Amino acid sequence: MPAIFSEKDIQSQLRDLAQEIASDIVAADLPHSQELLGTFVSALALAVADQTRRAERRQKQAEGIAAAKANGVRFGRPARPLPENFEEVHREWRRGQMTLAEAADICGLPQATFYSMAARRERAGSCAG
Repeated sequence: MPAIFSEKDIQSQLRDLAQEIASDIVAADLPHSQELLGTFVSALALAVADQTRRAERRQKQAEGIAAAKANGVRFGRPARPLPENFEEVHREWRRGQMTLAEAADICGLPQATFYSMAARRERAGSCAG
């Protein structure tokens, strides 16, 4: 289970990490240590900006999806139409006159699709068993 940190803990860790990185860069006594430190700060700023853009994009996407759903847009693959013989085959299957495999085969459907259609119809109360 991942550890849960408070905002205060995270801020403290970030300060410590920044100090450690800055110390390591300065301690390396490289001729361009100030430039490396500037590069680090720039990279950090760009990472924050990218993260903000991603969060904004996700928010806009969620708002767009919610608006589309509110307008009745249906997402996903279109539902397969019920076969003409579905009601009769479904009743016989529910009465135990045939197996699920037989019922699905008669309707020309995979078993999972037949079962899903049957369950959906039963939940809607539109198909007597």
